[in-house]
Amino acid sequence: MELLFSLGNLFSFLGYGGVGGLIGCLVLIIIVFVGLNFSGRFKTAIDELVDANPTSISNPVVFTVFGVLTFLAVVVATLGQLVAYFSMFQYGFGMWVLTDLIRIVLVAMLGFAIAGLYFQPERANVKIDKSSSVAEDVIALLSFGLKVPLCFAAMFSNALIVIGVLTILAGLGDYFTGTGWNPAMGVGSGIGVFLLGAIAPFLFYLLFLFLFPIYNFWLAILHIPKIGKK
Repeated sequence: MELLFSLGNLFSFLGYGGVGGLIGCLVLIIIVFVGLNFSGRFKTAIDELVDANPTSISNPVVFTVFGVLTFLAVVVATLGQLVAYFSMFQYGFGMWVLTDLIRIVLVAMLGFAIAGLYFQPERANVKIDKSSSVAEDVIALLSFGLKVPLCFAAMFSNALIVIGVLTILAGLGDYFTGTGWNPAMGVGSGIGVFLLGAIAPFLFYLLFLFLFPIYNFWLAILHIPKIGKK
């Protein structure tokens, strides 16, 4: 909610009108198109980045445990969201009935997809190696957290774009029906989320690019004693 509030303030110029609002909208359109273009390009680069950075773990059971915990957490969170969703019916109906339900479904799908990745760590280029040391196992677990957004960059991006569009539509619905406390805020938040979805693959790529070399440095140190050995 705080993120949506911040994004709404960022695009508050949309409610001002006039020349400033028009120029701001034109600039925003350009940014969105550029963001979508970069998003498509980086989705391919991300796959190549994951393939080029393997890690190893001696026993995948730890991933199975995390997978089960993640799955249970998603189930509990989704049920909680559904309870809150149905409890809102007492306050009336509106476009939120559709938009909120789609948001819940999208977030649940993303959560279950992430949980599934823990049962298939090879999709994140994590290989099973019985000779992997404890330190290498720790690095594999830590770096896995960086690979998760990369493996689902397209899904993250598409989900945020859809949620952004739904938020925009909900804001417009409030504007035309005269309901809602701040329709411009809803539209601005939706545009912000949409833009975030457009550039998400690029942000994930940069995050991995800057943080993963730290793990590579540790792995290089751990491999020094193995040099010259079979």
